[in-house]
Amino acid sequence: MKVVRYSYLLTLDDRKRHEHTTIQGKVVKFVVQYETYLEGTWQPVMRYDTAHGFPHMDKVCPDGTVEKIPLLTADLAEALTVADRDIEENWERYKAGYVRGRRL
Repeated sequence: MKVVRYSYLLTLDDRKRHEHTTIQGKVVKFVVQYETYLEGTWQPVMRYDTAHGFPHMDKVCPDGTVEKIPLLTADLAEALTVADRDIEENWERYKAGYVRGRRL
């Protein structure tokens, strides 16, 4: 079993966390999460993971509720690639929606 884990700053107030586990080169679980720093704490905004036994996306709302959206792939390596790419390309849009939701 091999675990790869890293996080890095997108800006001083935004970061991406990534963790995946492989067995014999095959992805068996993962978490990729975008977080933003607001009011003195890191707030999760968008998370992809394999918790609950299936790959899915969790859209975290400012009130703490979570919208769970299944990924339509059984291949975890593909789901991990989609997750990484989506957060890299769309984190600014996710942040804007999250911050807007906090103001309502």
